[in-house]
Amino acid sequence: MKKNTEDALNKDIKISVLINEVGEIKQNLDEKDAALSDMYSKMSLNHNQISIVSRRLEEANKELIQANQMISNQLKEKETIISDLAITNQKLQKELSIQPPDPNIENVLVVGHNAKLTDTIMLISANPNNQKINIISIPRDLYYNGRKINELYAKYGIYELQKAIAKITGLTADKYVIFNFDSFIDLIDILGGVEIDVEKKIVDNAYPGPNNTYTTVTFNPGHYTMNGSTALKYARSRKSTSDFDRAIRQQQVISAVKQSIEKLNILARLDFATRIFAKLQANISTNISLFEGLSYLQQYHNYQISRGNVISTANFLYQSKNSLGQYILLPKGKSFATIKEFVSNLINI
Repeated sequence: MKKNTEDALNKDIKISVLINEVGEIKQNLDEKDAALSDMYSKMSLNHNQISIVSRRLEEANKELIQANQMISNQLKEKETIISDLAITNQKLQKELSIQPPDPNIENVLVVGHNAKLTDTIMLISANPNNQKINIISIPRDLYYNGRKINELYAKYGIYELQKAIAKITGLTADKYVIFNFDSFIDLIDILGGVEIDVEKKIVDNAYPGPNNTYTTVTFNPGHYTMNGSTALKYARSRKSTSDFDRAIRQQQVISAVKQSIEKLNILARLDFATRIFAKLQANISTNISLFEGLSYLQQYHNYQISRGNVISTANFLYQSKNSLGQYILLPKGKSFATIKEFVSNLINI
Protein backbone atom coordinates (compact mmCIF):
# COMPACT_ATOMS: atom_id res chain seq x y z
CA MET A 1 0.00 0.00 0.00
CA LYS A 2 2.80 2.26 0.99
CA LYS A 3 4.60 1.42 -2.24
CA ASN A 4 1.61 2.31 -4.35
CA THR A 5 1.36 5.64 -2.61
CA GLU A 6 4.98 6.41 -3.31
CA ASP A 7 4.57 5.44 -6.96
CA ALA A 8 1.57 7.71 -7.32
CA LEU A 9 3.47 10.56 -5.69
CA ASN A 10 6.42 10.05 -8.03
CA LYS A 11 4.09 10.07 -11.01
CA ASP A 12 2.50 13.32 -9.81
CA ILE A 13 5.95 14.84 -9.47
CA LYS A 14 6.93 13.71 -12.97
CA ILE A 15 3.67 15.02 -14.40
CA SER A 16 4.19 18.33 -12.62
CA VAL A 17 7.74 18.52 -14.00
CA LEU A 18 6.47 17.69 -17.50
CA ILE A 19 3.78 20.36 -17.17
CA ASN A 20 6.38 22.88 -16.13
CA GLU A 21 8.64 21.84 -19.00
CA VAL A 22 5.75 22.06 -21.46
CA GLY A 23 4.90 25.50 -20.08
CA GLU A 24 8.48 26.62 -20.52
CA ILE A 25 8.55 25.20 -24.04
CA LYS A 26 5.27 26.98 -24.86
CA GLN A 27 6.60 30.19 -23.38
CA ASN A 28 9.75 29.80 -25.46
CA LEU A 29 7.63 29.12 -28.53
CA ASP A 30 5.45 32.14 -27.78
CA GLU A 31 8.52 34.30 -27.36
CA LYS A 32 10.02 32.98 -30.59
CA ASP A 33 6.71 33.45 -32.38
CA ALA A 34 6.56 37.02 -31.09
CA ALA A 35 10.16 37.53 -32.18
CA LEU A 36 9.36 36.08 -35.61
CA SER A 37 6.28 38.28 -35.85
CA ASP A 38 8.38 41.28 -34.94
CA MET A 39 11.01 40.30 -37.48
CA TYR A 40 8.35 39.81 -40.15
CA SER A 41 6.86 43.20 -39.31
CA LYS A 42 10.28 44.79 -39.57
CA MET A 43 10.97 42.91 -42.81
CA SER A 44 7.62 44.07 -44.23
CA LEU A 45 8.41 47.61 -43.17
CA ASN A 46 11.86 47.33 -44.71
CA HIS A 47 10.38 45.86 -47.89
CA ASN A 48 7.92 48.74 -48.16
CA GLN A 49 10.70 51.20 -47.51
CA ILE A 50 12.87 49.47 -50.10
CA SER A 51 9.95 49.56 -52.59
CA ILE A 52 9.46 53.26 -51.90
CA VAL A 53 13.17 53.90 -52.26
CA SER A 54 13.22 51.77 -55.45
CA ARG A 55 10.31 53.73 -56.93
CA ARG A 56 11.99 56.99 -55.99
CA LEU A 57 15.20 55.77 -57.58
CA GLU A 58 13.30 54.83 -60.74
CA GLU A 59 11.60 58.23 -60.80
CA ALA A 60 14.90 59.96 -60.18
CA ASN A 61 16.50 57.89 -62.94
CA LYS A 62 13.70 58.86 -65.35
CA GLU A 63 14.09 62.51 -64.39
CA LEU A 64 17.84 62.18 -64.89
CA ILE A 65 17.33 60.61 -68.34
CA GLN A 66 14.88 63.40 -69.27
CA ALA A 67 17.29 66.02 -67.96
CA ASN A 68 20.14 64.46 -69.94
CA GLN A 69 17.94 64.37 -73.05
CA MET A 70 16.95 67.99 -72.53
CA ILE A 71 20.58 69.00 -72.07
CA SER A 72 21.52 66.97 -75.15
CA ASN A 73 18.78 68.65 -77.20
CA GLN A 74 19.83 72.07 -75.94
CA LEU A 75 23.44 71.31 -76.83
CA LYS A 76 22.36 70.19 -80.32
CA GLU A 77 20.27 73.35 -80.72
CA LYS A 78 23.22 75.47 -79.63
CA GLU A 79 25.53 73.55 -81.96
CA THR A 80 23.05 74.13 -84.80
CA ILE A 81 22.82 77.83 -83.92
CA ILE A 82 26.61 78.08 -83.78
CA SER A 83 26.89 76.22 -87.10
CA ASP A 84 24.24 78.47 -88.70
CA LEU A 85 25.99 81.55 -87.33
CA ALA A 86 29.29 80.30 -88.73
CA ILE A 87 27.71 79.72 -92.15
CA THR A 88 26.02 83.13 -91.98
CA ASN A 89 29.34 84.70 -91.02
CA GLN A 90 31.04 83.00 -93.96
CA LYS A 91 28.32 84.28 -96.28
CA LEU A 92 28.63 87.79 -94.86
CA GLN A 93 32.41 87.65 -95.17
CA LYS A 94 32.05 86.50 -98.76
CA GLU A 95 29.56 89.25 -99.56
CA LEU A 96 31.78 91.85 -97.89
CA SER A 97 34.68 90.71 -100.06
CA ILE A 98 32.66 91.17 -103.25
CA GLN A 99 33.78 94.16 -105.23
CA PRO A 100 30.97 96.74 -105.40
CA PRO A 101 29.81 97.70 -108.89
CA ASP A 102 31.32 100.78 -110.46
CA PRO A 103 28.80 103.65 -110.14
CA ASN A 104 29.43 104.50 -113.80
CA ILE A 105 28.00 101.14 -114.89
CA GLU A 106 24.46 101.48 -116.25
CA ASN A 107 22.06 98.61 -115.44
CA VAL A 108 18.74 98.05 -117.17
CA LEU A 109 16.21 95.39 -116.15
CA VAL A 110 14.47 93.85 -119.17
CA VAL A 111 11.25 91.95 -118.48
CA GLY A 112 9.18 89.99 -120.97
CA HIS A 113 5.75 89.07 -119.67
CA ASN A 114 2.94 86.85 -120.88
CA ALA A 115 -0.44 87.32 -119.22
CA LYS A 116 0.19 87.21 -115.45
CA LEU A 117 3.65 85.64 -115.47
CA THR A 118 7.10 86.82 -116.43
CA ASP A 119 8.75 84.69 -119.12
CA THR A 120 11.98 86.64 -119.47
CA ILE A 121 14.13 88.39 -116.86
CA MET A 122 17.42 89.89 -118.03
CA LEU A 123 19.89 92.36 -116.63
CA ILE A 124 21.75 94.39 -119.23
CA SER A 125 24.82 96.00 -117.74
CA ALA A 126 26.98 98.48 -119.69
CA ASN A 127 30.48 99.20 -118.35
CA PRO A 128 32.16 102.31 -119.85
CA ASN A 129 35.52 101.29 -118.38
CA ASN A 130 35.89 98.22 -120.59
CA GLN A 131 33.24 99.16 -123.18
CA LYS A 132 31.39 95.93 -122.64
CA ILE A 133 27.67 95.13 -122.36
CA ASN A 134 26.90 92.05 -120.28
CA ILE A 135 23.55 90.32 -120.59
CA ILE A 136 22.64 88.21 -117.54
CA SER A 137 19.55 85.98 -117.53
CA ILE A 138 17.73 85.08 -114.31
CA PRO A 139 15.48 81.98 -114.59
CA ARG A 140 11.79 82.49 -114.00
CA ASP A 141 11.57 79.48 -111.63
CA LEU A 142 14.10 80.91 -109.18
CA TYR A 143 12.55 80.81 -105.69
CA TYR A 144 12.71 84.06 -103.77
CA ASN A 145 10.99 84.86 -100.44
CA GLY A 146 8.55 81.98 -100.68
CA ARG A 147 7.49 82.32 -104.32
CA LYS A 148 8.78 82.02 -107.86
CA ILE A 149 10.37 85.21 -109.07
CA ASN A 150 8.22 85.26 -112.21
CA GLU A 151 5.18 86.06 -110.02
CA LEU A 152 6.59 89.26 -108.51
CA TYR A 153 5.89 91.68 -111.36
CA ALA A 154 2.23 90.68 -111.80
CA LYS A 155 1.51 90.57 -108.05
CA TYR A 156 3.56 93.50 -106.73
CA GLY A 157 4.82 95.55 -109.66
CA ILE A 158 8.17 96.34 -111.22
CA TYR A 159 9.68 97.93 -108.09
CA GLU A 160 9.39 94.72 -106.06
CA LEU A 161 10.97 92.82 -108.93
CA GLN A 162 13.79 95.38 -109.08
CA LYS A 163 14.43 94.95 -105.34
CA ALA A 164 14.47 91.17 -105.70
CA ILE A 165 16.94 91.31 -108.58
CA ALA A 166 19.19 93.59 -106.50
CA LYS A 167 19.11 91.09 -103.60
CA ILE A 168 19.93 88.20 -105.91
CA THR A 169 22.60 89.75 -108.12
CA GLY A 170 23.91 92.69 -106.11
CA LEU A 171 23.08 95.02 -109.02
CA THR A 172 20.58 97.84 -108.74
CA ALA A 173 18.79 98.45 -112.01
CA ASP A 174 17.04 101.80 -111.77
CA LYS A 175 16.01 101.66 -115.43
CA TYR A 176 13.62 99.05 -116.77
CA VAL A 177 11.90 97.94 -119.96
CA ILE A 178 8.80 95.75 -119.80
CA PHE A 179 7.54 94.28 -123.06
CA ASN A 180 4.98 91.73 -124.23
CA PHE A 181 4.91 89.51 -127.31
CA ASP A 182 3.28 92.15 -129.53
CA SER A 183 5.94 94.75 -128.77
CA PHE A 184 8.67 92.19 -129.41
CA ILE A 185 7.24 91.35 -132.83
CA ASP A 186 6.63 95.03 -133.69
CA LEU A 187 10.18 96.08 -132.82
CA ILE A 188 11.83 93.42 -134.98
CA ASP A 189 9.47 94.01 -137.90
CA ILE A 190 10.12 97.77 -137.75
CA LEU A 191 13.85 97.07 -137.87
CA GLY A 192 13.37 94.87 -140.94
CA GLY A 193 14.18 91.63 -139.11
CA VAL A 194 17.19 90.25 -137.29
CA GLU A 195 20.09 88.06 -138.43
CA ILE A 196 20.30 84.83 -136.42
CA ASP A 197 22.66 81.85 -136.68
CA VAL A 198 20.91 78.72 -135.46
CA GLU A 199 23.58 76.42 -134.06
CA LYS A 200 21.57 73.25 -133.42
CA LYS A 201 18.26 71.86 -134.57
CA ILE A 202 15.16 72.78 -132.60
CA VAL A 203 11.88 70.87 -132.88
CA ASP A 204 9.03 71.96 -130.63
CA ASN A 205 5.81 69.98 -131.12
CA ALA A 206 3.96 71.86 -128.38
CA TYR A 207 4.48 75.51 -129.27
CA PRO A 208 1.40 77.54 -128.23
CA GLY A 209 -0.92 78.27 -131.14
CA PRO A 210 -4.15 80.25 -131.52
CA ASN A 211 -7.24 79.40 -129.45
CA ASN A 212 -5.40 77.21 -126.93
CA THR A 213 -3.96 74.94 -129.62
CA TYR A 214 -0.43 73.71 -130.24
CA THR A 215 1.70 73.78 -133.34
CA THR A 216 5.09 72.45 -134.40
CA VAL A 217 8.05 74.81 -134.68
CA THR A 218 11.25 73.65 -136.36
CA PHE A 219 14.59 75.41 -136.83
CA ASN A 220 17.39 73.65 -138.67
CA PRO A 221 20.98 74.79 -138.20
CA GLY A 222 21.88 77.70 -140.45
CA HIS A 223 21.68 81.45 -140.97
CA TYR A 224 18.25 83.11 -140.84
CA THR A 225 16.83 86.56 -141.39
CA MET A 226 13.91 86.37 -138.96
CA ASN A 227 10.88 88.61 -138.86
CA GLY A 228 9.22 89.41 -135.55
CA SER A 229 6.94 86.36 -135.45
CA THR A 230 9.72 83.93 -136.33
CA ALA A 231 12.15 85.52 -133.88
CA LEU A 232 9.53 85.20 -131.14
CA LYS A 233 9.14 81.48 -131.84
CA TYR A 234 12.92 81.06 -131.80
CA ALA A 235 13.25 82.95 -128.52
CA ARG A 236 10.20 81.45 -126.84
CA SER A 237 10.36 77.75 -127.78
CA ARG A 238 11.39 75.54 -124.87
CA LYS A 239 9.57 72.19 -124.95
CA SER A 240 12.40 70.36 -126.72
CA THR A 241 15.10 72.27 -124.82
CA SER A 242 15.39 73.91 -121.39
CA ASP A 243 14.61 77.34 -119.97
CA PHE A 244 18.34 77.91 -119.80
CA ASP A 245 18.79 77.20 -123.53
CA ARG A 246 15.90 79.53 -124.23
CA ALA A 247 17.58 82.27 -122.18
CA ILE A 248 20.71 81.91 -124.33
CA ARG A 249 18.61 82.28 -127.50
CA GLN A 250 16.86 85.33 -126.05
CA GLN A 251 20.23 86.95 -125.42
CA GLN A 252 21.17 86.11 -129.01
CA VAL A 253 18.06 87.91 -130.29
CA ILE A 254 18.80 90.97 -128.10
CA SER A 255 22.31 91.09 -129.57
CA ALA A 256 20.85 90.79 -133.09
CA VAL A 257 18.45 93.67 -132.38
CA LYS A 258 21.41 95.88 -131.43
CA GLN A 259 23.13 94.95 -134.71
CA SER A 260 20.00 95.80 -136.72
CA ILE A 261 19.70 99.17 -134.98
CA GLU A 262 23.32 99.95 -135.81
CA LYS A 263 22.84 98.98 -139.48
CA LEU A 264 19.88 101.32 -139.78
CA ASN A 265 21.94 104.19 -138.33
CA ILE A 266 19.00 105.31 -136.22
CA LEU A 267 21.10 107.96 -134.49
CA ALA A 268 21.12 109.90 -137.76
CA ARG A 269 17.39 109.40 -138.32
CA LEU A 270 15.62 111.03 -135.39
CA ASP A 271 12.25 110.94 -137.17
CA PHE A 272 12.56 107.19 -137.62
CA ALA A 273 13.58 106.71 -133.99
CA THR A 274 10.56 108.79 -132.88
CA ARG A 275 8.20 106.65 -134.97
CA ILE A 276 9.67 103.46 -133.47
CA PHE A 277 9.27 104.82 -129.94
CA ALA A 278 5.66 105.88 -130.61
CA LYS A 279 4.84 102.52 -132.18
CA LEU A 280 6.18 100.57 -129.24
CA GLN A 281 4.72 102.73 -126.48
CA ALA A 282 1.38 100.92 -126.53
CA ASN A 283 2.93 97.57 -125.61
CA ILE A 284 6.05 98.62 -123.71
CA SER A 285 6.34 100.08 -120.22
CA THR A 286 9.62 101.82 -119.44
CA ASN A 287 11.12 104.67 -117.46
CA ILE A 288 13.63 105.32 -120.26
CA SER A 289 12.68 108.34 -122.33
CA LEU A 290 13.24 108.60 -126.11
CA PHE A 291 16.23 110.89 -125.63
CA GLU A 292 17.72 108.65 -122.94
CA GLY A 293 17.38 105.71 -125.32
CA LEU A 294 19.10 107.66 -128.11
CA SER A 295 21.83 108.63 -125.65
CA TYR A 296 22.36 104.95 -124.82
CA LEU A 297 22.61 104.12 -128.53
CA GLN A 298 25.19 106.83 -129.07
CA GLN A 299 27.21 105.93 -125.98
CA TYR A 300 27.11 102.15 -126.28
CA HIS A 301 26.90 101.44 -130.02
CA ASN A 302 30.56 100.33 -130.19
CA TYR A 303 30.43 98.26 -127.00
CA GLN A 304 31.07 94.52 -127.24
CA ILE A 305 28.15 92.36 -126.10
CA SER A 306 28.94 89.49 -123.75
CA ARG A 307 26.14 86.91 -123.78
CA GLY A 308 25.69 83.36 -122.59
CA ASN A 309 25.61 84.46 -118.95
CA VAL A 310 22.73 82.43 -117.57
CA ILE A 311 22.13 81.72 -113.88
CA SER A 312 21.33 77.99 -114.01
CA THR A 313 21.73 74.53 -112.51
CA ALA A 314 25.02 74.29 -114.37
CA ASN A 315 26.53 76.87 -112.03
CA PHE A 316 24.72 78.33 -109.00
CA LEU A 317 21.31 76.66 -108.69
CA TYR A 318 19.76 73.29 -107.95
CA GLN A 319 16.32 71.84 -108.65
CA SER A 320 13.74 71.30 -105.93
CA LYS A 321 10.00 71.43 -105.20
CA ASN A 322 8.06 73.72 -102.89
CA SER A 323 5.30 72.70 -100.46
CA LEU A 324 2.78 72.70 -103.33
CA GLY A 325 4.91 70.35 -105.40
CA GLN A 326 5.91 73.05 -107.89
CA TYR A 327 9.25 72.86 -109.67
CA ILE A 328 11.56 75.54 -108.29
CA LEU A 329 15.22 76.53 -108.40
CA LEU A 330 17.19 77.31 -105.24
CA PRO A 331 20.67 78.78 -104.77
CA LYS A 332 23.42 76.33 -103.85
CA GLY A 333 24.64 76.90 -100.31
CA LYS A 334 21.29 78.55 -99.48
CA SER A 335 22.76 81.92 -100.37
CA PHE A 336 22.89 84.31 -103.31
CA ALA A 337 26.48 85.25 -102.39
CA THR A 338 28.07 83.16 -105.15
CA ILE A 339 25.71 84.68 -107.72
CA LYS A 340 26.62 88.17 -106.52
CA GLU A 341 30.31 87.31 -106.70
CA PHE A 342 29.91 85.99 -110.25
CA VAL A 343 27.97 89.07 -111.39
CA SER A 344 30.47 91.41 -109.73
CA ASN A 345 33.42 89.73 -111.41
CA LEU A 346 31.60 89.65 -114.73
CA ILE A 347 30.67 93.31 -114.95
CA ASN A 348 33.76 94.79 -113.28
CA ILE A 349 36.44 92.95 -115.28
